[in-house]
Amino acid sequence: MSTLKVDTILKRTGTGTITLGQSGDTIALGSGASQTGFGGTNTPYFLAYRSGDQTGFSGNTWSEIVCNGEDVDSASAYDTSTGRFTPQTAGYYHIQFVALAINFGGSSTQSLQQVMYGIKKNNTGDPISVNYIDLSTDVLTRFSSTVSTIVYLNGTTDFVSPYAYVAGNSFSISGERQYTNFSGYKLIS
Repeated sequence: MSTLKVDTILKRTGTGTITLGQSGDTIALGSGASQTGFGGTNTPYFLAYRSGDQTGFSGNTWSEIVCNGEDVDSASAYDTSTGRFTPQTAGYYHIQFVALAINFGGSSTQSLQQVMYGIKKNNTGDPISVNYIDLSTDVLTRFSSTVSTIVYLNGTTDFVSPYAYVAGNSFSISGERQYTNFSGYKLIS
C-alpha cells in the first residue's frame, strides 16, 4: 500500500470531473477527518407547535391548523401567524403534522366517529396526504394522530400547511407542544 500526500488535487487541464477510486471501491476518511462540499444539507428545516388550544372548528369541513409557535426555523420560512411553511429553496421536502384533537362537540357524551388529518399544498383542493380514522362504533373524545408526506415545493410561492377534518361534531386542537406540532426539512438530492 502506498501513501499519497498532497495539499490540493486539481484537474490537469481546464475543469471537469476528477475520479477517486473505481466502481465498488469505498472512499474512507481517516479518524477525526471531516468532509466539506459533498452531498448537501437538510436545510431549510422547521419545527412549529400549537401554543394554546385552537377552537371554533366546525365539523364536516377541512379546517386549517395554525401552529403559532416555533422551536426552530433555519431560514425564517415558517409563518407563525398563518401556520404556513414557504421554504425559499426549491426541492423535495419531508413534511409531518402531529395533532391531538379534543372536546368534540364540547360534550363527553358525543362520540368522535371520523377524523382526518391532512397536509395541503397551496391551500387548494384536497390534502396531498391524509391520515383517516373511522371509529363509528366507539365513543371517543380525544384523538391523536400523525400524517406525513414528501412533496416538491418550488421555494418561493409553494407552501404547505396542516389541516383537520372531523365528521359531524365541532372540535378543538390541543395547545400542548408535545401533542400538536408541524415540521419539515429539505431532502438531500
